[in-house]
Amino acid sequence: MKCLTEINFTNNKLTQIPQQLYSLPQLRKLYLARNNLTELPEGALGWKNLKILDVAGNRLSVFPVGFQFLTLEELFFEGNHLVPFTLMESVQEKEVLSLKELSARLILQQSTNELSVVSRALPAYPELQDMLSHWGQCALCSQPFLTTWLECVQFINTRKHMGMKSSQSVPVRVLLCSYDCFNRDDHQYYGLVRL
Repeated sequence: MKCLTEINFTNNKLTQIPQQLYSLPQLRKLYLARNNLTELPEGALGWKNLKILDVAGNRLSVFPVGFQFLTLEELFFEGNHLVPFTLMESVQEKEVLSLKELSARLILQQSTNELSVVSRALPAYPELQDMLSHWGQCALCSQPFLTTWLECVQFINTRKHMGMKSSQSVPVRVLLCSYDCFNRDDHQYYGLVRL
């Protein structure tokens, strides 16, 4: 099965992508059109050889973090419920992070330094390691965080950012760690509001 290069799951009423698909390193063509998919998980980024992705006619709203790094040649996504590119004014108040989040961020920062006490002590706490294994990284400041704090989208141009022949704008999910980062002027990220 690891040698498969093309899979067609069109019209199968899929609500999620089968886990087995993420372990197909040779996959070049994937047809998932006209199903009931609401998201493409971040595991999709493991398809390093994927050239054609057809997700038309699903219920996607955004593409996963890092989607623009896939080396696709063709992308079909019409007929989804993609986030529209409309700007809205909003007021962002300074947030107060929970003690759990503050502690997790400190531990995550310290765990990358092999000389720190935290880094050396962490293996003695497997439950803590498991909890921290689901951390994210801020797209702007690159600092780690535990809880998905601010979900944003970046509208990328498929020709400019992915090297595709067609020029289309697609929303790609981006995660930020705080309103301090969101309020910076040096980015093109837009906050998502789920209604």
